[in-house]
Parts: sequence; C-alpha cells; structure tokens
Amino acid sequence: MDFIDLTPIQLRHTPLGTRGQLPILHNWQLDWHKLAALIQDNQSVMAVVQAGLAEDWLNTQGTIWDEQIGYYRYPNDNREPDDTVFWAASTWATPAILVTFHNELTQAFACYCQGRDPDFHYLGSRGID
Repeated sequence: MDFIDLTPIQLRHTPLGTRGQLPILHNWQLDWHKLAALIQDNQSVMAVVQAGLAEDWLNTQGTIWDEQIGYYRYPNDNREPDDTVFWAASTWATPAILVTFHNELTQAFACYCQGRDPDFHYLGSRGID
C-alpha cells in the first residue's frame, strides 16, 4: 500500500463537537485493512499515525501507531492517560488518518470503508498480537 493509493483530505474542527444530531449521510468506518497495510509497508518513513474524523478532528483524533511504541494496544481505554481516544466510525463525517513523517511534515488522508463498527480493531494478525 502506498500513499498514492489514498485520497488527501483537509482536517477541520467543529467547535461544538459531534454531540448534536446530524443527518445520516452514510455508514463509514476506518478501513483497518488498508491502514494496517499502509503501516506495514511504510514504517521506514513514518513517525506517527493518528486516526479520527476529518470534519471534527480535534474532538475525535488519537494516536494509534508511532515508531517508538508501535501500535497502541488500547487507544480507547480511559485507564491509560496517553491521549489516544479516537472515533473510528461515523454516519456523517469521514474517517481519516494523519501521518507525521520523519521529516516532520504531515499529511491527512481519507481512510474508510462501508461499515458502522466504531470499536478499535487491533488490525488482526498485522497488529502486535
């Protein structure tokens, strides 16, 4: 998987967060298989990968992988104070990732598939099982 296979996206912030009722536009969830392949194939150029919803990034993003720790085992676990709570599915926003490269440049990409599963999936056999 290469970055050219992903669609760049702008990250935005919804000041009131995502608590309000919004119209259902779709059922999209983070594409865990695509994300796992991207991390596997590009670890040598990436420092950090975050995930969240592009239209409300500041309220929904969290770190899921970095070059020091690897995959964060429990990113939605409130027992760990590592600021890694993120939303992985939405009926109105676009699941996305933000990659920080070793040269400190960042780029956001849409990374979703059809689905409604908001839970963190540890990327199956590609994770640190």
